[in-house]
This record gives sequence, structure tokens and C-alpha cells, in this order.
Amino acid sequence: MKSIILICIAISLVPVALGKGGRYSRLQTDPLSKTRCDLICLDASKETKTKCRSECRARELKPGTCPKSDSPRWQAACVEACNQDSQCDGTQRCCKLGCSSSCNEPVDLHTIPGLPALPTMEEAKERRRSILVKWSDGVGDSARAVPGRVLYLLEEQHHLGPKYEEARLGDWNLIARTNKTKVSLKNLLKPGRWYRFRVAAVSASGTRGFSEPSASFTPRKGPRPPPPPKKLKVRPVRSQNGTVTVKLEWKEPRSDLPVMKYKVFWSRRVRGLGGELDSVLVNHQTVPKEQNYVEINDLQPNSLYFFQVQTISLFGLGKLRSEKAVIFYNTTSGAGERPPESLQKRKDNKKITGVRLNRFLWEDHRVKARIAWQPIGAAKDKQPKRFYVHWRTFKCHHPIKEVKNLSAITAQTSFELYELDYHCSYKVNVNASGDTLTPDSEYILTVPSCEYFQRKINATIHCKT
Repeated sequence: MKSIILICIAISLVPVALGKGGRYSRLQTDPLSKTRCDLICLDASKETKTKCRSECRARELKPGTCPKSDSPRWQAACVEACNQDSQCDGTQRCCKLGCSSSCNEPVDLHTIPGLPALPTMEEAKERRRSILVKWSDGVGDSARAVPGRVLYLLEEQHHLGPKYEEARLGDWNLIARTNKTKVSLKNLLKPGRWYRFRVAAVSASGTRGFSEPSASFTPRKGPRPPPPPKKLKVRPVRSQNGTVTVKLEWKEPRSDLPVMKYKVFWSRRVRGLGGELDSVLVNHQTVPKEQNYVEINDLQPNSLYFFQVQTISLFGLGKLRSEKAVIFYNTTSGAGERPPESLQKRKDNKKITGVRLNRFLWEDHRVKARIAWQPIGAAKDKQPKRFYVHWRTFKCHHPIKEVKNLSAITAQTSFELYELDYHCSYKVNVNASGDTLTPDSEYILTVPSCEYFQRKINATIHCKT
């Protein structure tokens, strides 16, 4: 009876053990072990260094004492999940338990002498164009008194979204290996993400593993709306029953945020009573993010069509939309055409570009946002003497108590938007004239939640639920 029970236990554990064994067998590039072997082979000659590293990994013996098993049934199962330390992740050792073996953390790793001290992460700080990540090197800890060189491995994990949620964090990724106790990260962290960092100190003697993760961090500058799709083109597909079918194609743009979907618009250009070209909306269609094309049916022959494609990204509960990529197509010639002169002039007369958020300001429980823009035309006489700024509420995370619809005039190329509410999005237009029907630019500004300012500002903020 006992033998039957042991066999059942073994059978139930084998898939797990073999699964782990398969994973362990691929962990030949574990950064902690690789760094330790690099330090051991630091003084090897150029001809023998590769061989030295390979042999080091193959016969790796990690520091620490394996735990004693309190499960005799596991020992009797005789399941081998590993054969040597190099098959175990991080600081784990391949521990023998009777006729079985598995990867386990040593019981005395933080007390045995001769290893670098376990570092302690400090809060990440944002500078003008970089993020500074620092940690302590264990000064005063007797375990730090180790011979030879010490290297630090810095890793990060992150998730996308306006609110920090630990359960959504992804895998740890190695981003730096250094002999210093700080790293300046430039152009590495993306807007709209929450990050955590951890660091490990490694010497030729071994390592105590990674530190506790740092406090969560997100860049102050929020994500920008995605760019419009690139390389828009139209291909004829077929003509039948007096109508034309075309294939509209584009390339995915580079963006701070992943693409959620595309929206395609098409309209037929017809001449009005005065002979001018006008546009009649025919249809619009949503295209999934995995698809960079769409077939459009039932187009009229001998007609000029106006196609537009817009990128849409999701950030929290709100959507960020790009400007629309535009192309004209003549179903008579079967080729793309230049826009009509009336549209070319309208486009060339555009005087504002590059509307962007510089930073959020918090003063006495009031939120402001400094925006900036770039007038088109390098010569001063080509730039508008004044700019008309207009912003209005169009979406809030909470029920909207008051829809803001505000305007201002400035002679500068920047402005502080005021009377903003937490967790709301605003449609911002900057114009070279007072004409709001055909704005020169449009920008979607999303204000973070109250909790965001609680974390960022050294002041007492009471958030209403």
C-alpha cells in the first residue's frame, strides 16, 4: 500500500519537476552566474577567456547551504529536477534530497561571510533629460569586505497605464551592469509606464541576490497621442458591376503607446454648384491593430476619393487619437493624385505644429498644465503676433460636474492651461487666428488622477472619492 502511495506521489510530481528541469536547462545565460564567471575569468588571456567562462558555468558551485527536507515522501519519489547549480535560477542551488533533487534557496545566504552586501534601492529621481537610479553599496556591513571587483546588475519591470497596479508588472529585464552605485537612464524609460527597479552586487565569490524592489516610478511627462500611420498607399483590386474595389495599405507608426486600432475614413470629392471641390462622406470603418490594410468596395468610377487613416491608442480609460494620414485616389486613372489646389492651400497655410505638454503644475489644490508649440516659418515676420488657445472638457474618469470651455490669447509660444480637473481629458486647440471652426492644431491633454499628485508633491492632498 505504501509503495502505491509513493508511486502516485512521484507521478503527480514528475510533470512539475520535468517542466522545471526543462526551464532550468535553458538558463545558461543567467545574468548573476554570467557576471560571476566574467569576474573569475577577468585576468584570463584573450585566447583562453571564452574557454574559462564556459568551464566556469559548467562547474558552477554557488555559495550557501541547502535546506533540509521535511518531506520524506518527496525524497522517496526520486524525481531529479536538476543535476548541478548552473541549472538553477539566480542564487538557487541544486539540492539533493535522498534520491531526488530540486532547486532551492540556500538557508544562510544572507549571513555567510565573503559576499558583497545586499544593496538597498533609493527612490528614482527624474532629471531634465534622464532618470537617476541610485542604491547603497552596504557600507558598514562586514559582509562587504570581499576581495576583488564588485559589479552591480540593475533590472527593471514595468506595466502600461495611468495607475500603478503591482499585479500587472511584467518580467524583470536587465538594463545595466556597472561598478558604480548609480545609473543615469536616458531615453530608456517610456512615458505612460510604471517602473520598479532592483539591483544585485556580484563578486567572484558569488552574490546574495537581488535587493528588494524600489518604490514605483513613472516619468512626469505623460504619453503623447500616437503619430498617424506611415506610407499610406492605394492599390486597385478589381472592377465589377460598375464599381471599383481598392486596397488601402499603411505602415504602423512608432508610438509611446501600443496601437489599439485604426480608423479609416473615405469620401468622394464632387463639384458643388459653384464648381468648387467639396467632400461627401461615404463611410468609415474600424480596423484591428494586427491589420495594416483594408479593402474598400463599391467606389464609383471616374471619381476622386479622399482617404484618411487614424491611429488610436488606449491609455487607462481614455483613447488617444493621432492626426489623420491622407491620400487622394482617382478611380479613372487608377493612381494616387495630388490634393486639389484648394486643399493644398489650406494645408500650406497651417501655422501651428508640435503642440506638446511640458509639465503639470500643482498650486494650492489647483492643477495647471504648461503647453508649448512651434509656429511654422523660421522668419519672425512669418510667425503670428498672437495665438488663440482654446481648451474644453470632453471626457472624465468620474462623472463630469462642470464642462470647461475656456479660451485665452497669448503672444508667447507657451501657455499654462488652468482650471483643470483630476483624471479628465481636454481637447486643446492653438490657432493663429480666432477661427475655431478650422483649428490650426489639436492636442488631447489627459490630467493624471489625484493620487498621482499625492505621490509626486511633498504636500498634503486629500483626494475625494
